[in-house]
Parts: sequence; structure tokens; C-alpha cells
Amino acid sequence: MKRGFFSHQLCCGRSLLNKHILYLTMDYRLDSILPFQREVSLTTFCEGLLLAVSPAFDELKDKFISSLAQELQNNSSITVGEAVLRNSIYRKCCISDDEECRLYAITSIDWHTGRLREHAGVELIEVMK
Repeated sequence: MKRGFFSHQLCCGRSLLNKHILYLTMDYRLDSILPFQREVSLTTFCEGLLLAVSPAFDELKDKFISSLAQELQNNSSITVGEAVLRNSIYRKCCISDDEECRLYAITSIDWHTGRLREHAGVELIEVMK
């Protein structure tokens, strides 16, 4: 049995995917990633940008938030998803197929621009630990 997680965007490995479902095994390992076609039972909707990361991310998430916020402040043309893919902490915590996975979501995104909502900071929500 597997569990699905659907979001507006998904960062998994070196990919930024729009409207995909990430499936995890019952022991929280990556099973598959499929394009969203219709609602599927046992799928959880996650608001915003979903990050699939290794357990090592748990200890680095505060540094990730501050470095991501700094990158977005310094570069007004980059989207949140693009900034995540370029972020050294995220890259260090990318998962492989056989590794246990953690899920986090960045919820403060304006989907018209792909950037943070006006006057919003990076809000990182733990979806599954």
C-alpha cells in the first residue's frame, strides 16, 4: 500500500514539477511520481510547494528558510521553486529512491508570479515527518 501527496508544485531531487502526485511507501520511501490526472483515494492535498527531502533536512530547516528568503530578496526574477532547486541546503538533502523521506510545504506563494505573497516570509510547514 502507498500514500499519495498532491500539490501545486513539487520539488523532488533536481526536478520542479507542476501538479504531480508523489507516492510514498508505508515506510516513507519514494515509490513513484505521476502527473495528476484525477482525484485518487488515499491522496493528501498539500497547499503550496511540496518539498521531498531526506531526514537530514530536519536539523537544517531554519538555515534553509533564511537562505531561501535571502535568495528571493536578492533576485526578484526567480520563483520560489527555482530558488529551492538552487538552494545548497535543499540540494544537500535531496532524496534517493531507497531513502526515507520527509515532506514539507511552502505555503505563502502567489501562483500568478510564483513568488512569495506580498509582505509574506517563507512559511515552511511540516507535512509528514
